[in-house]
Amino acid sequence: MDRLESYRKAIQILLEQHSGPEDPTEDIEDQLFFDTARDHYQLMRVGWNHLKRTYHTVLHFDIKDGKVWLQQNTTDSDVGQELIDLGVPKEDIVLGLHPAYKRPYTGYGVA
Repeated sequence: MDRLESYRKAIQILLEQHSGPEDPTEDIEDQLFFDTARDHYQLMRVGWNHLKRTYHTVLHFDIKDGKVWLQQNTTDSDVGQELIDLGVPKEDIVLGLHPAYKRPYTGYGVA
């Protein structure tokens, strides 16, 4: 398996792991989006909790220029470390959710 394909697989595994079981008291579903043609990947929560609308991105990854970009993380998990555990080298993970001037200090890759 080539490097790009292994990154795609790692992201998909991670998103599936974070997509939890449905809560029967809420009408909220986890939705997974895998756009392998353009390398965009998301986990969203969509639905209703009584009269309150839920519509937000939990995790969002892109693959750009051979690197995995973490664009959004609203979990308490260290998904960067989870990607490393799935075989993505630390230098190939870019924390796109931080401004460019902070990225050299994150310990992860820069673009």
